[in-house]
Amino acid sequence: FWKLEDFKSTKYNFIVFHIVMLLIGYMYFQIYKNTEEGQKYAKKSLPVAIKKYVCKKEKKVIIYRGRYFAIFNFLEFIKLYSSCSEEIQSLLDPILALV
Repeated sequence: FWKLEDFKSTKYNFIVFHIVMLLIGYMYFQIYKNTEEGQKYAKKSLPVAIKKYVCKKEKKVIIYRGRYFAIFNFLEFIKLYSSCSEEIQSLLDPILALV
């Protein structure tokens, strides 16, 4: 699951970075299992926990242009997009296709 066998770099810095990030990820998972929300995964491995995890947080969309940005709830963004004229939607379509 941690995909150690798929790592193909032979450069020392990349190998060290990969190992350190794996260890940090593993430690964060162990810390998460000690939280109130993570108690249900206390005796499970990470692949099992990922399969059973259900995100209950609201989805957000961040739109930015230059120095300006806006954060919308996903449903709010869809409603805003659908209320735009076809001309505006056609201008937004190439941008949204990149996501």
